[in-house]
Amino acid sequence: MASRYLDRIPAGYGDDMANHLDHPSMYGAMDKLGASGYPRRQRKRMNLVSMALALFGPWLLFVAVFAAMSFSLHYQSPEGAYFIAGVSMLLVLTLGYFAVISLRNGTATEVGHGANWYIFIFLTALLAWCLGVAFGDVNFTRNMQPYYDMTNLNVYPAVDVTRMRGQQLMDAGRMVFMPRSQLDLRYAMSFRNTEMYCVAPVARREANGSVPRLLNYDFWAVGINCCSGDGSDFHCGQAYDDKQARGGLRLMRDSQRPFFRLAVQQALAAYNLKATHPIFLHWVADPILAMKEYEENGFKSLLLGMFSHFSLQLCLVA
Repeated sequence: MASRYLDRIPAGYGDDMANHLDHPSMYGAMDKLGASGYPRRQRKRMNLVSMALALFGPWLLFVAVFAAMSFSLHYQSPEGAYFIAGVSMLLVLTLGYFAVISLRNGTATEVGHGANWYIFIFLTALLAWCLGVAFGDVNFTRNMQPYYDMTNLNVYPAVDVTRMRGQQLMDAGRMVFMPRSQLDLRYAMSFRNTEMYCVAPVARREANGSVPRLLNYDFWAVGINCCSGDGSDFHCGQAYDDKQARGGLRLMRDSQRPFFRLAVQQALAAYNLKATHPIFLHWVADPILAMKEYEENGFKSLLLGMFSHFSLQLCLVA
């Protein structure tokens, strides 16, 4: 009986279906599946997204942390800078958590054609955070903190070393001395404590070019490792022998001040000088421009750090 019904089936019945199965492209979807069953375009798109995150994610983290640790936020509100650094570290730890989960579930290699992007992004983000905190703090200490300190201090445009005393300029950040002021290198001195701390007093020459001995020397130009053991060849800064230079930037690093004070005490004893309240400064031609150099160096350090880290991240991703 079954053969009776089979005889009634038209010849060629089912060939179209077979053709469809033989040519799945007629359905418009099956040819888009790869061997793993995932759409090929989606796999490629996921790979590009992962690479973009791996390239720009850690770099943006580095820039944010570096900027927070370098500039005015760190100076005006250190807690705010450390809060941003802490939140950034929580983000890094979150990436590490997902990296561990991906390893446990065996899904770490499903994205990026075998590349373990979870672990890679976590490790490079951790490196970016460490570099941002370290170099940002160094940039703040060397460049931006002295700049902000001097900005907040007073400006004295006509300092006469023959009449004024250090007590009168306790809040001085930038000083412009009277015409004919210069460094008196005859009384330069140094003090060694691992490094050489060099000092030379500020004096004022007469109209005939002679430099008289003052009753009191309260203004001292300073520098590190720019003189010999007895300080006789003082050459600190670019304007130490410039007769037209008459500007000073206040020494802002408290850790160096005791060693310069010891150098001044040695000079007082060696040359029989007097200093009531010594003020330490960097001798410059223009204190305004010299102060701006601190700010410019701070922003240059940021740009250099951004470029260097992006280059490093690009090499790691590649």
